[in-house]
Amino acid sequence: MASPTTSPGSQPPWEPYRITHLKPSFDSNEMTLACRKNLWHKFIIFDGALHRRNIVLRSVITACEPALLLPIMYSIENKNKSTFLAKCASNAIENLVKQGLCVTLPGGQEVRIDIILGFLSAQELRVNTNKIIAEALHARYEPVKKIFNLDDFENEKALGSIFCPISIPKIFDLVLRCSKTGIISSREAQQLRLPVRELSLRYNRLTAIILFDKFFSYHLTKLDLRHNQIQDVEYLRYFYEFKISELWLDGNPLCANYSNSQDYIQAVKNVFPHLQTLDGIVIGMENKFVPNIISNYLGNGTKIPLIRQFVKHFFTLYDQENRIIMNGLYDKNAFYSMTLGSMTSQLHKEIVKTFSTNRNLLKFVDYAKCHEFLFWGPEKIITALQRQPPTMHDFKTFHIDLLHEGDNHIAISVQGLFSYRILICPPMLFNRTFIIMRKEDNEYCIVNDQYYIDGTPAIVSNEVKFDPKPISKFIPTVLSVSEKEQLLRFLRELTTMNIRYCYKYLEEAEWNIRNAITTFIKNYSVNDISPEAFQ
Repeated sequence: MASPTTSPGSQPPWEPYRITHLKPSFDSNEMTLACRKNLWHKFIIFDGALHRRNIVLRSVITACEPALLLPIMYSIENKNKSTFLAKCASNAIENLVKQGLCVTLPGGQEVRIDIILGFLSAQELRVNTNKIIAEALHARYEPVKKIFNLDDFENEKALGSIFCPISIPKIFDLVLRCSKTGIISSREAQQLRLPVRELSLRYNRLTAIILFDKFFSYHLTKLDLRHNQIQDVEYLRYFYEFKISELWLDGNPLCANYSNSQDYIQAVKNVFPHLQTLDGIVIGMENKFVPNIISNYLGNGTKIPLIRQFVKHFFTLYDQENRIIMNGLYDKNAFYSMTLGSMTSQLHKEIVKTFSTNRNLLKFVDYAKCHEFLFWGPEKIITALQRQPPTMHDFKTFHIDLLHEGDNHIAISVQGLFSYRILICPPMLFNRTFIIMRKEDNEYCIVNDQYYIDGTPAIVSNEVKFDPKPISKFIPTVLSVSEKEQLLRFLRELTTMNIRYCYKYLEEAEWNIRNAITTFIKNYSVNDISPEAFQ
């Protein structure tokens, strides 16, 4: 790679240098290159492609401790080799070299690493990781209720290709520092603590909370740590000074440390002295026969990201003016049926009459319609859905139950409130039961959709008010951030242009890789590409 030209006052040019696991060394010249904060280094993991991405990256990050490493753009280069990029302090690289550029995975397997120092400049690859993290955190915060949701944060789509596991203390510390940018807007407020009342940290593989700064305000009263890997409640001493009154610890190994509920409660109260509710049960009520009711039953939590994505996607599309956009959601052999409950409102009766295909077997007079009202195949299903008037669903009223799950399918029930947009009418109750099947390329589609609607009791309809504002148009995202990064890498390797010009060509081609390559070949053949593109 040719050294870039420099402008007056900029840092001197450099030549990329490869540190190899065959003869690991870290002399003063390599140290100087590693200390450059404006360079991206490339990490090559041999046999990395044989293991899961998260396992490999987590092991490399851990091997760099106490230095911080934040990988981006992880990719599989061939059947054995994987790579990623990172800007990091020199001591992170030094720690890896001291270990012989060899990292041990949790299963005992070893992977070897080569590092290309100064692989790219910050000008060639403009990725501000802190800014991207802050923007992702902004979407996770509800300012009115002061709820901060960091559930399963390393799989947050807004992070793009950044691997950000908050189970690693240094990265958790970085995320909370970025939170101040994402949550507190003014610069003067950066020294303030985060205004959080409820903090949710589910499904993050946390083993402990190790933080040295006081990030949260004293208004923090609710903490949800379900489905992590916390072995001992003493590892949560960070929260001792807060008046935590509601705590969730279900799904952590520590819960198996106690033979009875009294010992468990006492151990937790030693760390959380202000506790009133533990795992959804009011302390003092645990020995009484009071049923424990939860709003959403989602099994062991492993399917939550899929369920959350499906529910939001389905009902957002269903609320559009033209439901033809739902084409592709239903399997070619999918079934759909509708049943109706009691309708006390005359307005509801008039609306439902226009599209009713009630398949309630207890109310059939003509059983020939039993087959007629069971719609089979996406064409008939979407035609039936299009006959129904436009709707508005209130996501805040949704309750979801995971009825069954298998290796390739799940069955879920979603219930809540909705209203029709053709007239200002009271909300109605609905319940939809879906069976969702995994197909090729990890895509999911509906194989069965059972829809039930009912009139709403007056006490509920008076409490819930629907805003009649128009539904925003749904525009599907064609490419994710990581998919765009893959196209950038491919075009760069094919053309040898730098990242900036590759981005320009792809953006002008609306990220159609074939059109971008065609344009490049056409311009290259007539010598119409600036030499700057290859610097």
